[in-house]
Amino acid sequence: MDLHRAAAIACSILAYILRALAIALGFLTVILCFPGIGGRLNLTGLVIDITQALPDVISGYGLITSPFGGVFRFDFALVMVVLLVADYVLIRVSRAIR
Repeated sequence: MDLHRAAAIACSILAYILRALAIALGFLTVILCFPGIGGRLNLTGLVIDITQALPDVISGYGLITSPFGGVFRFDFALVMVVLLVADYVLIRVSRAIR
């Protein structure tokens, strides 16, 4: 019984971490649509590091110029959706284990 509870807690913790990463990536995606904000926050190094961490298949995929002068990173948005789906699945698994 304790093993099930520990697995449920581990799944919940991992789900919350994935959710926080997805939200941060979503904020970063929105911030990059506005060039002034991204430049003031000096996010270039962070964006390069995240881009290099992505798989080569989707890295740099779907760079769309936004009407505000920035760029919409579809690859970041796609990874955000994948993280949110993984969060949902882990929460469902956690509830099923309990």
